[in-house]
Amino acid sequence: MNKYLCILTLCAGSVSVSAVAASSSILFAPSANDQVPQALGKISSAALQARATATSALDHQPAQISWALESSKALDAAPTPFVQQSREFWTDVSETELRGGIKLTTSSAGALIRLSPQGGNAGALDAAGILIRRNGSTQSASVASSTVADTRALRSAGMEVTDGSLAFRLAPSGGSGELEIAAPNAQGRYLVHVFEPDSTLVLSLSADRDTVLVGNKVTFHAALKDGGNARALALASGIVTAPDGYSTDLHFSKNVDGSFNATFTPDAAHTIGPQLWEAHAFTATRMGKLSLLRDAKTAFAVSAPTARFNSTTQVSHDASGLRISFGIDATSASRYQVSAVLYGHGSDGVLHPAALGQSAAWLNAGSGKVELGFDAAALAGSGLSAPFELRDLRLVDQANMAVIERRERALAIAD
Repeated sequence: MNKYLCILTLCAGSVSVSAVAASSSILFAPSANDQVPQALGKISSAALQARATATSALDHQPAQISWALESSKALDAAPTPFVQQSREFWTDVSETELRGGIKLTTSSAGALIRLSPQGGNAGALDAAGILIRRNGSTQSASVASSTVADTRALRSAGMEVTDGSLAFRLAPSGGSGELEIAAPNAQGRYLVHVFEPDSTLVLSLSADRDTVLVGNKVTFHAALKDGGNARALALASGIVTAPDGYSTDLHFSKNVDGSFNATFTPDAAHTIGPQLWEAHAFTATRMGKLSLLRDAKTAFAVSAPTARFNSTTQVSHDASGLRISFGIDATSASRYQVSAVLYGHGSDGVLHPAALGQSAAWLNAGSGKVELGFDAAALAGSGLSAPFELRDLRLVDQANMAVIERRERALAIAD
């Protein structure tokens, strides 16, 4: 956890400021990339129970902190969503399927294959008893592989695997293409994981935002590249899973460039705590007459709109520093955190990052306010001057550390 976030969460004691006249200001209209609740939503009963536990440990005393930033370093206007890249895929097979042989396609030599018993299955496999069939010949995995690792070796390497798991890396001399894996002594179901570390075929999966409000849409993008060049996917499907175990299908549609998009709208019933949701994509591309698989997953946060900034914003500036009081409407009592980056003008007449401020205060349900302060030392340390602009404004519910509202550009401050 960021040390400044720790300070806001744990420290007590209000910051005294001298009384000065305050001027009212209006937040900028939201941009397309902003996350702004249109209305405060209802909280599910399960979420209310979780909030009661979380809020009971929160400090009720307000806190403020600010510090100067290096004005020469550019900051991102908004967080860049994570992009998951994958050279792997998974498939679940039955005892009958594995005994008879399952066909796999690889795009490069030296693929890593792992077999893991599922559902309490105790059917551990041995490399000598696994058959690798390709190009008209059959070899045991112990012969066809350059490396073999059992459950103990995998766990020693830090992997969380089920009992009886076995992994092997096919020898580079075996090449790539279609192969068949059979285990005549298989018992129960197995998860088969294929990873191609040297493959040039890489699937990317990303969300258009890292946080989404309940009732709003998040879009997922799946695209394949071959050595850096775009390659069309033949198909894509997927699922979304929530922290409470709920899952639902993702319906992908194909774009003209061969990539796929899917949209998803989370609902409040499964938004309980701070845990992340996951999106899984299962894709395939054509390799001649063969089909090559790639799977990927990415995580995103879902926030319930428990609070939002209202139109009551006041700015005061004197010798002690700059303070912005934000009016906040809350549907649930909690400790709410406000943070933002203050930009000021340099000698070049251009806006540069001057200081970062963070504040937190306990608010009951209804209307309240949180004051964000930038002390004189932080402002002087930046070497920048008015007019100022407030950017990357965030409102966080510390009951679950959910980002409720976020604005790239928030407020103009004349002096």
